Amino acid sequence: MLPERARFSTFREEFARQNLALDVIDHSGGRPHINVTYLPLGAVGVCSLVATPAEFIRHKHHLKNSRDQFGLNIVETGPVQFANAGHERVYDAGAACLIDRGRPLRVFAPRGASVKYVTVQAAALKSLVAHPEDLSGRAVHPGPALSLLDGYLRSLASLEEPPSSELASAIAVHLLDLVAATLGPTAGAANLVMERGVKAARLQAILAEVARCFSDPNFDLDNVAGALGMSRRYVQKLLEGTGKSFTEHLAGCRLERAFAMLTDPHHLHLAIIDIAFAVGFGDVSHFNRMFRRRFGETPSGVRAASIMREQK
Repeated sequence: MLPERARFSTFREEFARQNLALDVIDHSGGRPHINVTYLPLGAVGVCSLVATPAEFIRHKHHLKNSRDQFGLNIVETGPVQFANAGHERVYDAGAACLIDRGRPLRVFAPRGASVKYVTVQAAALKSLVAHPEDLSGRAVHPGPALSLLDGYLRSLASLEEPPSSELASAIAVHLLDLVAATLGPTAGAANLVMERGVKAARLQAILAEVARCFSDPNFDLDNVAGALGMSRRYVQKLLEGTGKSFTEHLAGCRLERAFAMLTDPHHLHLAIIDIAFAVGFGDVSHFNRMFRRRFGETPSGVRAASIMREQK
């Protein structure tokens, strides 16, 4: 909505300094492009930032406007240099670090970068992790918890609209637990973190794997367990909490994709049997029965109704 020459200065003055308590220096040669997406979840926030070469600085005079929070940053494309709490280090893609948002900060991306991060209230994190301020400015060790957090954040990026307040509160708890699990929870908090956030993230990872691989006709429970490093029984146990079995989740993904293809004019050239095979069914009769049970209509009926609507 602004002229190109005014965009960066407006972003720096009215957004970065006032909302992020940061100064921004352009290193793009006069053609900056910064894309910020923020999802507020009560006491937790999720942000992604994609930028051309730039420097983000939180000076001491910014701290009066900063919040008592920690941020766990995951670099998607780098390198990115973080300086915080007396530590300075360059991070490449896949690396992560913890930032104390109540201390001066410098983030420098000499070739542009993509970073996503979770902000959590300091008091909430300190209830689960002993002295997180001692970890500030340091690299976060890679491991299963960080991978689960990364996968959970990817699933949030696919949300088409903001979650309800009830769902947002649940997501915030899961993210807080995953950050604590990544950093190392206290002995007293370990079970709580495992039962809440880690379990939820593992379930999300299972559902994401099903959604990714459902069209493979040979895809089964053992494939999920092997890909995610879980036992077959543990995968089944987590899915029990959804009220559906693995087979039901798998069939649901296949049927929803088949319905989308049958109602898409771009797939009119495909026979129904071809669509059945494309989404992972090996038997067209079985596909027809399940499709009718799910949608109350045959595949051919759904396609015909869709064609009629297009012609009106």
